[in-house]
Amino acid sequence: MSVAHLAAIPNSIILKTLNIFSCKYPELAVLHPTVFMRDLVDLRSQKESQVLLAAALAVTRDQLRDHEDRILLPRDVYASYAKEHLSEFILQPPKVQVVQTLLIITLHEWGSRDFHRAWIYCGIAIRIMQALHSARVAPYPLDIPSPAPNDPLTLAVESRTYWACFIMDCTVNAGTYNPRMLPRTEMRKLRVGRPLSAVEFAFGPAAPPAAAEPSVSGPLDITQSFEIMVGGFDVWAQVMAFVFNDGRRAEGMCRAENCPWVEGTVWAELRRSLEEWRAGQHRRLLYPENSAAVHISLGYGESFTYLNLLYYVSTLMLHREYFPLLPEQDQIPRGPVDPCLQAEAPAGWWDESAREFFGAAEKIARLLHETAECGGLLMTPFVGFCAFTACCMNLYVSFFPRMNLGRSPDAAKLMNWTLDYLKEFQSVWKLGSGWIKTIQNTSLLYERAAANRSRYRGKSRSDFNHLHQSLHEFRNVDRSDQHLQEINSAETPTEPLPTPTNPPTTSTTAGDEQPPADASALLGQMLAEVSSGTDEQVVWPNWWSMLEDVDMTGSLGGIMNA
Repeated sequence: MSVAHLAAIPNSIILKTLNIFSCKYPELAVLHPTVFMRDLVDLRSQKESQVLLAAALAVTRDQLRDHEDRILLPRDVYASYAKEHLSEFILQPPKVQVVQTLLIITLHEWGSRDFHRAWIYCGIAIRIMQALHSARVAPYPLDIPSPAPNDPLTLAVESRTYWACFIMDCTVNAGTYNPRMLPRTEMRKLRVGRPLSAVEFAFGPAAPPAAAEPSVSGPLDITQSFEIMVGGFDVWAQVMAFVFNDGRRAEGMCRAENCPWVEGTVWAELRRSLEEWRAGQHRRLLYPENSAAVHISLGYGESFTYLNLLYYVSTLMLHREYFPLLPEQDQIPRGPVDPCLQAEAPAGWWDESAREFFGAAEKIARLLHETAECGGLLMTPFVGFCAFTACCMNLYVSFFPRMNLGRSPDAAKLMNWTLDYLKEFQSVWKLGSGWIKTIQNTSLLYERAAANRSRYRGKSRSDFNHLHQSLHEFRNVDRSDQHLQEINSAETPTEPLPTPTNPPTTSTTAGDEQPPADASALLGQMLAEVSSGTDEQVVWPNWWSMLEDVDMTGSLGGIMNA
């Protein structure tokens, strides 16, 4: 691809690209149309802006249709061009366009499962942004010349881009055991002003961002969604750090004084931070009290979806930490068993925890489904992770309905909705294939356990460490071989195991009615289609309509047959 190709792209397509990018990637809503078009013709920034355009096309190309198909090239061509030319800029005096390009390529590489490159690109973006910011605020001249121009819109773009660095830092370090480069406290020390509202970003702030006053008292509304998102990712990153640093299994966490219901404990403080963040939002931003359809009609549907996904996936992960990976068939929520907590929970605590836990999984699935029906579907790695997490938990409660006291009657349907999403997600990002494999292997474990729980009696999370790890991973690594080794080695077979050609024929409890064998076969074929990436447009939407009258208890594991 040549510079001439980028220069020949009509302004109408460029502006459409910017609009799609801002809507579909709200965590990276850093491209200001006026500033971008200005820089694209400015000889001082033209080359960097053309590479930035290529990066934006790399992640929006699939959503540009009609006559654009005759003009634009495949998305991988734009991604390769952007990555190739970034090396020319990263050691030059800092420019915000280079930072923005690096952030977009970070997202692209993460979705492509090139996690190391994504992590490195994000780190470079942060260092360049720090240099750019220092040149603005340092009291004495540095070795880097002060950037220009200095107009309100340029300052607004730089401020928004710095906070986008913060968000991407939260995501690429989630579950990597690496410390974040930009914790919130560091942003304050660096005198980075609060994130700007949509209006301030569009027209420029009344005062320089660094001198901006803290947000006014009162709840934040949808025009301040980027600021809300910053706070949400901060909390989510802390929740992920808690989980990946052994969570409840860390030293001393099972002691009575560290139980989750005790005020001041790590879990309780994370929960408090999450609820305070939620309480700071206007009531019209809360789902399901308000619909995605209304916000989509106002042009804020994607931001509305993101904010609620942040809340519910954080809620889900906090509560999941205290639920067994493999419960008994008729077990009710009563806390972990590997090891047990050293104190009894207050009356009703586990029941309420289960309600919030599985309720969060349900709301994620319903929100994604509603958003898709309204044409506001998001295809970012974070949203894919939310769908994967909700799918796993709806799968779980389908096999073990007593873990939510029978309050999840639609779990199978909700799981189907998230599988629909992951099928489409997989066609855009390779990241989806790893999550689908994890769902397959988890389903295999649950189906075998449902067929005869005695095979896994006494087994717990510690017997399935690799599978448990994969269930939590935003940075999804293919551990399918280890999953299967754990599942097979943890059991003592007493009868033929459920396999793609040998579906379960024995119910768990005497007197239980065994679902028809074709339920497992149909579900197995369904996920086989998902995993292989084939596009059976006629067959796919009809899977669950064919199974409407089938009792799914104990048969959902057939999806492992892929």
